[in-house]
Amino acid sequence: MSAKHILITDRFSTESLSLVQRQSHFQIYKCNPDQLLSSGDLAKAHALLIRSRTQITQEVLEKAKNLQLIITATSGFDHIDLELTQKWGVTVMHTPDANKESAAQLTLTLLLCLAQKVNLASKAIRAGHWRQEDLLGMELSGRTWGIVGLGRIGARVSDLAKAFNMPVIAYDPYQTEEQFEKCSAKRVSFEELLKLSDVISFHVPKTPETFRMLHRPQFEIIHREAFLINTSRGHVIDEESLIHALEKKWIKGLALDVYEKEPLARNSRLLNFPEVILTPHIGAFTEDAFYKASHEAVLKLIQFFIDGSTKDTLPPRAPWYGAL
Repeated sequence: MSAKHILITDRFSTESLSLVQRQSHFQIYKCNPDQLLSSGDLAKAHALLIRSRTQITQEVLEKAKNLQLIITATSGFDHIDLELTQKWGVTVMHTPDANKESAAQLTLTLLLCLAQKVNLASKAIRAGHWRQEDLLGMELSGRTWGIVGLGRIGARVSDLAKAFNMPVIAYDPYQTEEQFEKCSAKRVSFEELLKLSDVISFHVPKTPETFRMLHRPQFEIIHREAFLINTSRGHVIDEESLIHALEKKWIKGLALDVYEKEPLARNSRLLNFPEVILTPHIGAFTEDAFYKASHEAVLKLIQFFIDGSTKDTLPPRAPWYGAL
């Protein structure tokens, strides 16, 4: 096999990188995501190992004249122009299972903090206040969990909901009845889910169909005692409508890990609501998810150049993508 030039633009686990370095026919180069276009190694790269901070645009592809393969160690892929990679004949793969546990775990963590008012309790005690009567929480057992998107992460969240004795209803027009049965979830419309759920969490990809799927008309019918959690993509919720709903107290609690514009602006009005839990897009940021994504990406890279095999290629072969 002739030498293959591998350009790595982000952090990967040491153990995973050692697998690449042991391949005698691989030559490894590194640069930061914001240095990709100016990197002299881009033109000779046969493969890119990236994460979501690296944007794959037409300008990148035009300079990467020898590029055969892009592997992103992420579940999401909206940082890659897939229409162009198809046009240029570049194979693209991702690691859709690597962060499943971490994303589901964060969703549950945020819910538990909302239910027990952990964020408010922590702020109160740091401020010298010991007023338990202001921090009355609620039990989750018997409350209905509405899951929007019953794919890998949504299905795992349904498992966690059952552990807390929470009935699950779900909205996902692309999942089979078999998937709903497997998750012990009742299929409902999006509007029904908003009206019936005590907890609403989103686990959907970024598509035109999911763009601002929760906005003013939906907030007007949402269950007034619902906790709302978004750990998927920020564009799913219209933030202006969300802020209006918070001002009107149309929801009981809110936790966000993703935003329409990231990073969240320092003057964002979301910061004006102390009861709201905000985290900086950390759904995949655990040591375990980092290692799994790194390892999976590297194995796919090696196998591709050994025998041309591919797995988890993009665009995804999924009904929801084909419907776009």
